[in-house]
Amino acid sequence: MFSLRRFATTSPLTITSRAFSFTPRAALARMQIIGRLAAEPELMPTSTGKEMVRYTLGVSTGARDASGIRLTSWFRVASFSEGPGRDLLLSLPKG
Repeated sequence: MFSLRRFATTSPLTITSRAFSFTPRAALARMQIIGRLAAEPELMPTSTGKEMVRYTLGVSTGARDASGIRLTSWFRVASFSEGPGRDLLLSLPKG
């Protein structure tokens, strides 16, 4: 949904507002990345004494080219979660 208004002094067509969602705004953005692990996740200590899990995901997108290869985007991720989620992440194999 967006509204359009015409102004004589600016361009003939100006977009004034655009609504993407009707849900309330969250403090943090959430993103889901679905791909393959480039290497096994590593448990790393921080300077404050906490531990984080670092890993890299490769995501293939788009159509295959003539040689059958897709474009791959790489994401380096740091996770500070604790508990069963961290243990599961550390147990995942490469690929």
